[in-house]
Amino acid sequence: MIRRASESDIKDIVDVINLSNYTAYKNIIPPEYFKHPVVDYEDIRRDMEVMEFYVYESHGRIVGVAALYPIYSEEVGIVRWVYIHPDFQRRGVGTELMNHIEDIACKRGLKRLRLVTHEKAIWAIEFYRKLGYRIAGYRYRVAWRDAILEKLISTP
Repeated sequence: MIRRASESDIKDIVDVINLSNYTAYKNIIPPEYFKHPVVDYEDIRRDMEVMEFYVYESHGRIVGVAALYPIYSEEVGIVRWVYIHPDFQRRGVGTELMNHIEDIACKRGLKRLRLVTHEKAIWAIEFYRKLGYRIAGYRYRVAWRDAILEKLISTP
């Protein structure tokens, strides 16, 4: 089940993000730049003030998260914090969350969605490509490049 997250979900959201991030990125981000935990309670609480967070629950447990930051002046939505608990990956949770985010974005009148991921996160890039996203460019970081992905979405 997907639902809008509330402040009472922050601890579980932080746990899913930190575990998933550690599992996925510990071997591709140089150790001197790898941050674990990547977020804390206050980070997500602050982001909730400007982003719409959605969680995927299975048997009463939060196992996935995604957030949407709409920029209405540009008719674009920035998708952030897409993380699925490692035990629930490759079960359709990420696809359902992304489809939900796209539906919400359409209802809000957005025309495009953008997101960013590490260029060596091949599994993530392939996942987003299967959902219709394309690489629109790159952003250079201190020790790596991020891929910027984008998708045109249609309004209802």
